[in-house]
Amino acid sequence: MAIGNPLGMESSVTAGIISAVNRKVTDSDGKTYTLIQTDAAINSGNSGGALVNSEGKVIGINTLKLSGTGIEGMGFAIPINSTKEIYEQLIQYSKVKRPYIGITGLDLDKKTADYNKLVVGIYVKDIETFSAAEKAGIKIGDVIIAVDGKSVTTMDELNEIKNSHNIGDTLEIKLNRNGNELSVNVTLAEQP
Repeated sequence: MAIGNPLGMESSVTAGIISAVNRKVTDSDGKTYTLIQTDAAINSGNSGGALVNSEGKVIGINTLKLSGTGIEGMGFAIPINSTKEIYEQLIQYSKVKRPYIGITGLDLDKKTADYNKLVVGIYVKDIETFSAAEKAGIKIGDVIIAVDGKSVTTMDELNEIKNSHNIGDTLEIKLNRNGNELSVNVTLAEQP
């Protein structure tokens, strides 16, 4: 059952089945989530409401739905186990603290990298002032090729590694700068 306040209709409950777990869904901002898929109706206003199983246990937090011509019954919820850290932070700090590097990057596939005489990786397009990236010595034009010993080619891969760490942790980032490889250590800050 999905509980929420869709379109301002308080305490609405819809029922359905769990269609899948661990479903990868990418939102309009390009962020990828691992979610529970349900056909219980989830509409605007259901987000943040509970997804409850037949035993009355909260198993997820309603998050989003897919919509469009020919799409029906594709709602998604964040698994409750994934929310523990978030709700603990909300209770303690009244906000969610997230690790932060402070770059804007562009994914470089082989074709784009070759065309621009660069290497495959993440091109650093911008660096926020006073950010962890700036303090570590990352520069605009650098290409990030590995983080913590793992090759990266997309911002999604970089963010997945970053988000598996805590604020204050150090990431080893391998860069290509003007054809030379170097490593820098970035101490993750709190996202402003």
